[in-house]
Amino acid sequence: MHRSSHAKMASFFRAYAAKFPAETGRARVLEIGSKAYEGQPTYRDLIDEDRQHYTGLDLEPGRNVDVVAKAGFVWPEIEDASFDVCISGQTLEHNPYFWVTMAEISRSLVPGGYACIIAPGSQAVHRYPLDCWRFYPDSWAPLCALVGLEPIEVYFETDEMALSVVDGHVRDSMVIARKPVTGDRAIDNRLRLLTEPFRAGDIAFKPVATNEGPCIADYRLSAPRASKWRARLAFRINPDGPVRVYDGKV
Repeated sequence: MHRSSHAKMASFFRAYAAKFPAETGRARVLEIGSKAYEGQPTYRDLIDEDRQHYTGLDLEPGRNVDVVAKAGFVWPEIEDASFDVCISGQTLEHNPYFWVTMAEISRSLVPGGYACIIAPGSQAVHRYPLDCWRFYPDSWAPLCALVGLEPIEVYFETDEMALSVVDGHVRDSMVIARKPVTGDRAIDNRLRLLTEPFRAGDIAFKPVATNEGPCIADYRLSAPRASKWRARLAFRINPDGPVRVYDGKV
């Protein structure tokens, strides 16, 4: 996990912790994709153990993992409405079926519970073991609508922040969402439909990250070449449109 992601999640806890449901005395926090790797910070570091109880969930055992989701993208180990907060960072881009995970997040939250999801909007390919998606600002509203969550804050790393914060180049995309207090049977049915194909077992596929053939061979030979100045041009994505940067200067 990079440092700007950790900083965003820290801000989420500072801004919203007082609003977390906590009928059991401490807010129950579930992190999806919690496995920690050497030298990386973890969101568990942000937990105030007097006010919150942390559970880490991942697809495989390891440091910072309390629950292993043995069925893969669905979590029979997690009961309905059993967590007050669900958090996840730098996980959805590696998840081939991220909408199923969002459905499970919605199912796991109590009415009035909060979710905070962070995923890259840029960044080079990094396979752990897959790298499938990037998320732009308009990703979150339809995804939340699909699973019955209400987006409260949506953020895409701005040019100013990307250039000034550590690891800003990842261009984090972030949503803070809330589960409505009033239940909706139609949403409950939709969540079951979204996850049902995975309850009998994973949908198997063979990863194909690169498989070049005659089309790409032709493209490599025939594509128009950029001039030297154009080769140094980089585009930085901005919610209001692309901003051109020449040799690091706007």
